[in-house]
Amino acid sequence: MRLTVLLLLLALLAGGCAGRRDVDLLEAKLREQEDQVRTLHAQVKQANSELTAARRLNESLKQQFVQPASHDETFELDELHFRVTGLKINTLLTGGFDRDGKPGDDQITLFFTAVDDRDRIVQVPGRVECELLDPAQPADQQRLGLWSFDVLKTRAAWVKTLGSFGYRLELPWQAPPRSRDLKLRVRMYAADGNHFETSTPIRIVLPESALGADKAMP
Repeated sequence: MRLTVLLLLLALLAGGCAGRRDVDLLEAKLREQEDQVRTLHAQVKQANSELTAARRLNESLKQQFVQPASHDETFELDELHFRVTGLKINTLLTGGFDRDGKPGDDQITLFFTAVDDRDRIVQVPGRVECELLDPAQPADQQRLGLWSFDVLKTRAAWVKTLGSFGYRLELPWQAPPRSRDLKLRVRMYAADGNHFETSTPIRIVLPESALGADKAMP
């Protein structure tokens, strides 16, 4: 743009058809464009500086909070920044699941998270126990299964599903259920000695082997 104005100015002067007023107007236009160019250069410089600062901040945060999955300090680092206050089961992603294609469910799929005092999802080290109960049975016969997962297995169960992070565990039947309505209890024993517990009701599709027993119940 600046070159175009200069060429036009030279052409007018050379042709003798430009008065002083025209020259002044062209010079003013040239100064205005030079000011715009300097402003744009300053804006680009500032944007580059902000981008560099943002990249440095991002890398710093990554070094603080993001560690390789195999790193032994991953969970300990998270616990230094977040205080776990409880567990939360995702009921939309938890329930009976049919793996073999035969009538009825043959396992429970569990998806849960640990949360802090602001209800934020937290990944922490710990051992997990899952207990499946049938409340319709006598007290000494209610337990249908007890699954334990050590720290390594719990860590391996950390996944991202439907845009949310959490632990996904598969609990195949240890004893065939006889009721559709069950109760799933989850306990986590954190590395710092704290433990947390939560539970949720679950409705399943009875396995084929249990259909007759369920129908016979009052």
